[in-house]
Amino acid sequence: MTVQDKLSALRKAMLENQIDAYIVPSTDPHQSEYPADRWASRKWLSGFTGSAGTLVVTLHEAKLWTDSRYFLQANTELAGTSIELMKDRLPETPSIEDWLGSTLLDGQTVGADGRVISAQTARRMEKKLSEHQLKLVKDDDLLRRIWADRPAVPSRPVFEHAPDFSGEPWQERLTRLTEWMTEHELDYYVVSALDEVAWLLNLRGSDIDHNPLCVAYFVAGRRGDHALFAAPRLEFSLWTEKTPDGHTLETHPYEQISSYLRRTNAINADIGLDPATISDRLCMHAGETKTTQLASPIPGWKAIKNETALGHLRETMAHDAVALLRLRRWLDGAIAEGINEHEVELKLSELRGQHSHYVTDSFTAIVGYGGNGAIVHYRAPEEGSAELKAEGILLLDSGGQYHTGTTDITRTFAIGPVTEEMRRNHTLVLQGHIDLGTARFPAGTTGVQLDAFARRPLWSEGLDYGHGTGHGVGFFLNVHEGPAGILQNPRAAKGQLALRSGMVLSNEPGYYKTGEYGIRVENLVVVREADAEGFLEFETITLFPIERALIVKEMLSPGQIAWVNEYHAMVLERVSPLLEGEELEWLTEACAEL
Repeated sequence: MTVQDKLSALRKAMLENQIDAYIVPSTDPHQSEYPADRWASRKWLSGFTGSAGTLVVTLHEAKLWTDSRYFLQANTELAGTSIELMKDRLPETPSIEDWLGSTLLDGQTVGADGRVISAQTARRMEKKLSEHQLKLVKDDDLLRRIWADRPAVPSRPVFEHAPDFSGEPWQERLTRLTEWMTEHELDYYVVSALDEVAWLLNLRGSDIDHNPLCVAYFVAGRRGDHALFAAPRLEFSLWTEKTPDGHTLETHPYEQISSYLRRTNAINADIGLDPATISDRLCMHAGETKTTQLASPIPGWKAIKNETALGHLRETMAHDAVALLRLRRWLDGAIAEGINEHEVELKLSELRGQHSHYVTDSFTAIVGYGGNGAIVHYRAPEEGSAELKAEGILLLDSGGQYHTGTTDITRTFAIGPVTEEMRRNHTLVLQGHIDLGTARFPAGTTGVQLDAFARRPLWSEGLDYGHGTGHGVGFFLNVHEGPAGILQNPRAAKGQLALRSGMVLSNEPGYYKTGEYGIRVENLVVVREADAEGFLEFETITLFPIERALIVKEMLSPGQIAWVNEYHAMVLERVSPLLEGEELEWLTEACAEL
């Protein structure tokens, strides 16, 4: 089916169900950033593959809202589909609810699948639509009527993330949760977000590409009666047979979560749930007016990595650097023989896979040559990727999932002669990267207060970039992790936690010249206590040299020059024991002082 065929089929289903507009979000029942294929409804229906975006279909129009990271990508992928791009968060772009209010007539009906929108989102949408005299109905998943070959709920094998890696047995984490429930007088608490279930139980899987997750719900009982809802797997015995004293854990089929919550609600138990991650449908089944809607404590707990995890992560960074080093050395010869962006992606995955603790990539690598580098979340297609030439710059954003941690690194490589403009703009980005990485800030500071450190050098030249400067990173979990980040937009940063010692975040300012090139410099940093009482600072833990050919030394302050030299000395010290011969010679030269 073409996109037009799918839209026509959806409109037919809308007419049959007396729905005048239908909203298709990017989310799954767990509010995941990257849903399993079963719930990739917006991607299937529109052809737009970005991780963020909402499709709205009326009987006569179709529009897709997405943010600035995806404007160029969406323009390309939506071409010829009749779906219009709506550039979200720009002053001239109306919200979905306001656009529907100006398009539909009073009393008309807007549909959405209550299984995949959160209770929090549903309340907000209902309120805004009611202001336009529109009704929201959440009763049906219209996609199930037209998506004939829709994938099933995934059921890939799972395994326990060993305490030797995580630094804490899952039994202790479960006890911590039940103690928190006692403090809040809850009989049960529903853990819906997949990375929260994974962290709580040290449960890892591969139900979602690049994210070591199992699609599951977990209902914790204060008295030790716990339940896990997922597609059946023999490996669950690793948990059911090893519960703490006084606890039991039963497993149930994934789809039985609704009936379980209805039964629990019927006995008037005090059920807690997080309205930001629970679906509207499950919130209703749990007894919406009787439940305690309370933010989960797990995101805050898992954001702070213990010393065991941080020790493993620092070591992993050196091995990850070896893979990238071998890729960088391979590039020059490969370009001469003929290589495209997609082949670079495959080669880097192969090199990372040589490490014993490697599991998978942490996301599909962004390999953007020339103008493709200006597409912030570009994905090189298998067919039609750009051929690399021995000129200009290549933006490479990649990462790995290891038992010993999650990595995410971006470097901009000069793969041939470059312009002075490229060098100058790369140096501005590097200045911002350094200024943020060396910032000191009082405890209680949030990332939104620090974002300008990274932008100031670009701003001074009238330049900027359209994405956040940093995101939290999980430990052998999602590469994008809340609840802390380094963001410019206060609205996007709403609900973010203050930075605390032990958090791991990215530091990734960039610059993008549409149609010509993209630049980004990204390292991971750990928040740690500074030597000044009550202050925090960042420790940079990524270990790979910054492209010297793209640095204009004269633009750097003495302090910034010192940072580059000290960083390269650290990279050489920590990575060189893993190398010998020509590889060691290459690293030594790449880390030479400016």
